Amino acid sequence: MADKRLDGGVSRRDLLKKASLGGAALLGGSLIGVTVGDEAAAAESDAYQGGGPGGHMTVGEDVLSTVYEDGLPRGMEAFALDEHTFPPPPDGKPGGTVRDVEIRVEERLVEVGHEVFIEAWTYNGTVPGPILRATEGDQLRVHLENRTGHAHSIHFHGAHRPEMDGWEPIPPGGETVYEIEAGPAGVHPYHCHTAPLAEHIARGLYGMMIVDPPGGRPPAQEVALLLSGFSNDVIGRNGIVAWNGVAGFYHHHPIKVSRSEPVRAYIVNMLEYEPLASFHLHAETFDVYPAGMGDVPAFRDDTIALAQAQRAMVEFRLPVYGRYMFHPHQHWLADRGAMGWFAAV
Repeated sequence: MADKRLDGGVSRRDLLKKASLGGAALLGGSLIGVTVGDEAAAAESDAYQGGGPGGHMTVGEDVLSTVYEDGLPRGMEAFALDEHTFPPPPDGKPGGTVRDVEIRVEERLVEVGHEVFIEAWTYNGTVPGPILRATEGDQLRVHLENRTGHAHSIHFHGAHRPEMDGWEPIPPGGETVYEIEAGPAGVHPYHCHTAPLAEHIARGLYGMMIVDPPGGRPPAQEVALLLSGFSNDVIGRNGIVAWNGVAGFYHHHPIKVSRSEPVRAYIVNMLEYEPLASFHLHAETFDVYPAGMGDVPAFRDDTIALAQAQRAMVEFRLPVYGRYMFHPHQHWLADRGAMGWFAAV
């Protein structure tokens, strides 16, 4: 694929690799990408059209190359996302346990694809933030420390007292403690709820909390998949889309599971600026527990739709040795980095 040059002899691929979120124009809390009048960008006649309703921006072939051909961030090993891919196991503590959680909001330069960086706002230095786990009825004391120059907060989905809802901004250098009772049993996102919300979430302030029912769930191989997008002034809005923060990671490093053994996947959609995403598994079907709630599955399918902040717990077995593809069924999202594999071994 030719590395096309823009005016002045700079390649669009070089711009893509060097661009950061800090270069995006911010207007009304939205990330504004390449403008319609940018004739140099529009000159790429062979650009991939990120389709779908709503006027999705053009994404050049160099984005796809960066995601799937150029590989992953330099030095990223197969185990690099283990803390996001595999939830911490239940610790067996009795219900009602008091759990102290320390979370710091920090600014970090994060590589979300091969030489593609964003200036992220992070919980504990990673995008997404850490996976939290508790049992229904546990008491969580979440100590938030804001180490950035912007106001931030943490809002937990689920049920809790309204004064602990996390919508009040915590100023730069400030700190607070949220005290919530974990529940209901299921999977719940958490995220910053400081205006403009879309910008704070798109820059990386989100994570997943798993709440186990009393007595736990049946044994299974557990996987966590959190979908999100990244934007800047070169790749446009959601020019990079990723599971667990790195585009194309599970394409290059499939998630290994034991053949014919139960798999439980916790799936959360935190993709801003898209009205709908989804999760599709090839060559098999799965039981669906919306929001991870309920004692029995609501239905069985091979594709589920997820609006922003919606989530599900799905359970399945992969009966044959081999690779099983997964991705959003909005194919322009898969093309931008959200295609991966389970490997039944």
